[in-house]
Amino acid sequence: MKIAVAAEGTRGDIHPMLAFARRIEARGDEVVFCAPPDFEGDARERGFAFRPIGRDIREYLTAEAGSLHGGALAMARAAGDLFKENVASQFADLCDATSGCDAIVSAGTQIAASSVAEHLGVPHRFVAYDPTLIRSETHSPVFCPRTDLPRWVNRLLWSLQGKLLHLGMGRAVNRERAKLGLPPSRDLYGLLLGSDPILATDERLAPAPSDVEGIPCIGCLHPFEEKPLPEKLEAFLDAGPAPVYIGFGSMTDPDPQRSTRMLLGAIESAGVRAVISAGWAGLGGVALPSHVAVVGPVDHSTLFQRVSVVVHHGGAGTTTMAARAGAPQILVPHVLDQFHWAGRVQRLGLGPAPLVRRRLTADGLAGSLRAVCENEWLAENAAELGRRLREDLALRADPVDVLL
Repeated sequence: MKIAVAAEGTRGDIHPMLAFARRIEARGDEVVFCAPPDFEGDARERGFAFRPIGRDIREYLTAEAGSLHGGALAMARAAGDLFKENVASQFADLCDATSGCDAIVSAGTQIAASSVAEHLGVPHRFVAYDPTLIRSETHSPVFCPRTDLPRWVNRLLWSLQGKLLHLGMGRAVNRERAKLGLPPSRDLYGLLLGSDPILATDERLAPAPSDVEGIPCIGCLHPFEEKPLPEKLEAFLDAGPAPVYIGFGSMTDPDPQRSTRMLLGAIESAGVRAVISAGWAGLGGVALPSHVAVVGPVDHSTLFQRVSVVVHHGGAGTTTMAARAGAPQILVPHVLDQFHWAGRVQRLGLGPAPLVRRRLTADGLAGSLRAVCENEWLAENAAELGRRLREDLALRADPVDVLL
């Protein structure tokens, strides 16, 4: 079989599908990996045929870094602008890239995949990395990051999201569907997920909504495999007590040096060693004390087992990898489903109340770091859940069997 894997979004959207694509190839099937152009190197490094779809995501998020720090409304505006800009290119590029494919698996904000699959007459499956992407009365949509609302309010918000999405993108999407000879759609959110979505989360962390049936849960697609760390980082880890890890993944920053100085202030006040991940925010670029190291992309499976606390943005993959490693967490959500993961971490006893990014201060982060580092119960609880999650991994079926 020839399978098109089409993912749109940040590293957290693309890299799980790279891991899934590797599983497909291991079974002897052919993969065409379709993603934004800035991920071509990641795909080709793994030996996949690559087809670029749409525009560079990192470039766009860097230009919109202020929106990531400006709250839900600012990010919704920026995301809406990107979706509208990308609709025509997604349809055109994906139609071309998937010619001759036997199935399409999509993830992230890839809006064209289900329509292209319908046009080609091949199966389509959407992979959701968070339960709040699934319509349910038990939670609000990701653009309204609340987990404590009554069911009737959640129903209203889902209906409102559908209407707003159609108002903003309906004409553009249906124009592209018409070019493929397809009827118009009045449910763009349903079009994104397709008729048979899959939930890729570890059930102990984030199970499927209780009021929705028939959603298979295949586990987080990130592999948990220990890989060597860079020699310089190994030397830093060996030189003293376990440091804290601080990184915000693919979340960009309008003033990375200012943010780095704020983080250094928190580290000094808390009296800890630290590893700071540069990430898409570009953290670093200032003089560092000897008890702080700045790193690029490294293997989370290995590193998170060597740190005392993981401070991060609340991406699905980072939350899961820290939980599997048995590390306590402090979440600093920026947008969307990150608020859901922050709530899960707190409810499961893996970390304290989250620190919202636009209100993050050195004093606030230092207080959370001290509280977590001194909390033996939290450390024991995180370690126990990590042990159980790793046991679950050994028993899990191959997700390819479920998806294809």
